[in-house]
Amino acid sequence: MLTKRLLGYTKNNKAVYFDEGSGHAATHFANHKNLEAVVGICLNQTDALDDIVRVNFDTKTIVGKTDLVETDENDDIVYALRQGRTIYSRFCKNKSPQLTSWITIDIRHRPDDSYFLYTAYIGKLTPSFPGGNFMAEQSKEFWTHHALAWGTQEIIPGTETSNYPW
Repeated sequence: MLTKRLLGYTKNNKAVYFDEGSGHAATHFANHKNLEAVVGICLNQTDALDDIVRVNFDTKTIVGKTDLVETDENDDIVYALRQGRTIYSRFCKNKSPQLTSWITIDIRHRPDDSYFLYTAYIGKLTPSFPGGNFMAEQSKEFWTHHALAWGTQEIIPGTETSNYPW
């Protein structure tokens, strides 16, 4: 059930709503208590002109830790399904999140000419995991050399595997 709440307005005065009950943004807001406030500031700087608007911002001040890490052949890599996802994510068990000033938001147009916040997270914009549709042509190459720091995201119990799922 959609629990719609007004999150803020874009630079071109489009209302942006947030589903408190589910979705990618809900999981990130739960993990990063200050993220919602920073997203509101970023929305005010965003023109919503397309059906899907994906942007990242350098806030010029530390907003938290990004769980995106670079990896190499020496890292301890596992794959698992995160809560609310259907595509496996790549995790690194031996690296920690890093401080960052970057925020990424993804808003989607609604039939009533408003937008909803699909996701927001601390860190830079990245391709979807393989099998996703955002920057799909860059996905496998990017995620071969990057992962999420293990322990930073809630996974679905029993989905952890060391087998390459893509």
